[in-house]
Amino acid sequence: MSSPAPPSTASSLYKALHATALSFIGSQSDNPSLPTRIDFPRLETLCTPSFTHSFGHTYFASLSPPHLHGSLSLSAFTSHLSSMLTRLETWEAKISDVLVDEAKREVMLRISFFMRAKGVEEVVENEIVWVLGMEEQGEKEQGQWKVCRSVEFVDGVAAGRLKELMMGGAK
Repeated sequence: MSSPAPPSTASSLYKALHATALSFIGSQSDNPSLPTRIDFPRLETLCTPSFTHSFGHTYFASLSPPHLHGSLSLSAFTSHLSSMLTRLETWEAKISDVLVDEAKREVMLRISFFMRAKGVEEVVENEIVWVLGMEEQGEKEQGQWKVCRSVEFVDGVAAGRLKELMMGGAK
């Protein structure tokens, strides 16, 4: 996974939010050395117990399968990821932009996921914008930032093509 580094003049809060966001995305990287290929235990440690995930854009999500409507708990989010794994051969994330809002405790990432369905050579670039809300957990001196809210804005056309390929509709 490639990603931009924080500015050299960034505050410690900026660096902590930036690092947490990159770890969150990195935990979802294709790791063939893991039986699950995604580091679910690491992903779970990066999220608060009240974590929620939702998809945007609103109209796109409303036309998508019911499991993409509304908010998902951490358990439902990891189940969603697991369900995709059975139909994906490989995927790679390239983060092109990371915007940190210290006041709102949010990080926005622009990411291209290069995804290839099983049995297909075509690679689909799903360029997404991912907004992560964060909360500090633990002792103030040793606090750790965790993701409490995740909103993933997907490329509707790319998502549709990937679904076609994963369902055996390669053309």
